[in-house]
Amino acid sequence: MQPILPVDRLRSIASKAATLLMTYPWKLWFWGDSIGLEGLLDAAELTGDEKYLGYVYGLLKGWIARESHRSEFDCTAAGAALVRVFERTHDPALLDAAVRHSDYLCGFRRSDPGAYVRYENAAFERPPELPADHPESTPANGSLNGAANLGPCVFVDSVHFDGPFFGRMYQVTGEDKYRQLALDNILPQIELLFDNEHNLFHHFWMERARHCNGVFWGRGTGWGILGLVQTLEYLGETGLATARLVDVFRRVAARLGELQDASGGWHTVLSDPTSYVETSIAAFAVDAFSRALSRHWIDEKPYGSIIEAALRFLLSRMRADGLLQGVSYETFPSTRIEHYRGMPRNALVPWGQGPLLAALWSYDQLCQ
Repeated sequence: MQPILPVDRLRSIASKAATLLMTYPWKLWFWGDSIGLEGLLDAAELTGDEKYLGYVYGLLKGWIARESHRSEFDCTAAGAALVRVFERTHDPALLDAAVRHSDYLCGFRRSDPGAYVRYENAAFERPPELPADHPESTPANGSLNGAANLGPCVFVDSVHFDGPFFGRMYQVTGEDKYRQLALDNILPQIELLFDNEHNLFHHFWMERARHCNGVFWGRGTGWGILGLVQTLEYLGETGLATARLVDVFRRVAARLGELQDASGGWHTVLSDPTSYVETSIAAFAVDAFSRALSRHWIDEKPYGSIIEAALRFLLSRMRADGLLQGVSYETFPSTRIEHYRGMPRNALVPWGQGPLLAALWSYDQLCQ
């Protein structure tokens, strides 16, 4: 593919976006931290500026120092980024931490369908954590006090957290157990969350109700397709198990191609054209589609034009200081479409800046 803008311009955008992301108050860990750190590592490769690698390295070393004091969101830790930094630095402490993180993830119970249950009491319709100066911010905003819960749930975000981490561990160590763990995690998640009729991912599955929430949240499908592609990259396209991953990815990709808005982006509820166009979805799509196209899992026609339209949309939403505008705040689970349609936007968050940086890197790789 011929690039739609010079590589120097691509690197300049990535530099601004990555530098801005480094100002984010990381929680270590929370949903989206992983893709944020992966994006910073991609920015280091794209720009040649090692400060982004050094920043991620420092964050991970700080986490290792308090690793034994785990939070309820440690299952979202940036496992794949941890292994990537080990590959760059050869610091054995990072690989040791990755092994311990693997053991930690394996300690979760599995549901009857076989998926690991990372959330036993998922908060229902928790409001996003908004900055104090946000017009919708209130003193109780983001609090769990009084929030109902859905009980045990399996979330589509984990398709990206789990399979790629274990796949990367397999790639680095050569140990077959990690290949099997990658499949043991991602295949049951797909069976629970992928909708065979609509060819999209549901946001989550509820163990008590024994069904999904019924909302095709756009960023959720983004988590899903990126998890599929990265797991395939690390495991290789061999055998019936990985053939299932390829098949699901192609089906979702085709459906996303049909649902792409005239702007080049996608609606926050993919099946609801009256919902707003949310920006991070396009970043996930550019990243995942570029990776897949470079490996010939999808064809340049029509996906080359889909990628280009999505990238032009992203570039049109860039603020001068590097912020990707139009990204929704953290979106807690709901069974109501209205909950997703009402999420505030324009957040400086790792699940916006990170996918953007990853998209710029993978697009550059595709065009080389």
